[in-house]
Amino acid sequence: MFRVGFSTLGCPEYTVQQVADLASTSGYDGVEIRFIRGVVDLTTLEEFGAGRLAETRKIFDDAGIAVNCIDTSIRFTSTDPNERATQLELARTSCEIANGLGAQYLRVFGGPIPKGADPSDHAGPIAEGLGLVADDTWAQGVQTLLETHDDFSTSDKVSLILDQSSERLGVLWDFLHSWRHGEPVAATWANLGKRIRQVHAKDSSVADPDGFDLVLTGTGIAPLGELVSTLIGADFDGYVDFEWEKAWHPEIEEPEVAIPHFRTALDQIIQSVG
Repeated sequence: MFRVGFSTLGCPEYTVQQVADLASTSGYDGVEIRFIRGVVDLTTLEEFGAGRLAETRKIFDDAGIAVNCIDTSIRFTSTDPNERATQLELARTSCEIANGLGAQYLRVFGGPIPKGADPSDHAGPIAEGLGLVADDTWAQGVQTLLETHDDFSTSDKVSLILDQSSERLGVLWDFLHSWRHGEPVAATWANLGKRIRQVHAKDSSVADPDGFDLVLTGTGIAPLGELVSTLIGADFDGYVDFEWEKAWHPEIEEPEVAIPHFRTALDQIIQSVG
């Protein structure tokens, strides 16, 4: 059975202790670290520096909460050598943070690419850069995961990268993005399931290729029941993480409401699909 976590994108102003406490009291197994104290670049925070990393890990350990993934914005859409070198260095530093916290995974992106461009024309350099990261982090005991996002949301687009990159590059399936771009849940799993290591779940009342909104879990139209049924049927034992994009959409419900609500709603969905 899969485990359940949430991304700190949903509680961007929280401290490490507040994140651990919310996860523990809400019945979660783990968390993805994206924001802490309003800062998205974890490499700049003292909590994640070499001198404090063990202390930060102890806070999660004491709460019985695993850190399952470090979420980054690493991408290789630029062909500028200096920019690509910067991305590689960021990946190495982020991998050190992941290792220090016991996280299995490092999240990266494929895009976005210029508007109107053909993803197949850009996939090669992206695949090369992500392959370097994937091989490097793998050697350190951390797997790099490409999220289904922006111009690489569906399995055919993701495969443009996977087919030209390292076999060690896995997938973080944000199922709302693949589904709203027209790909059925079962099709995404059939095409990418062997590479999927982690899943993002959220609900929306509007979902099409041009956009989506965010609503409390179970009140929208996203096929969360299909997602859960597919994962249970496949004996998926990774993390299903709630991604409440509070940092990008401050008008949505507060983390104290949305994050516990997801945990309860997910249990109800699990029960309903048997």
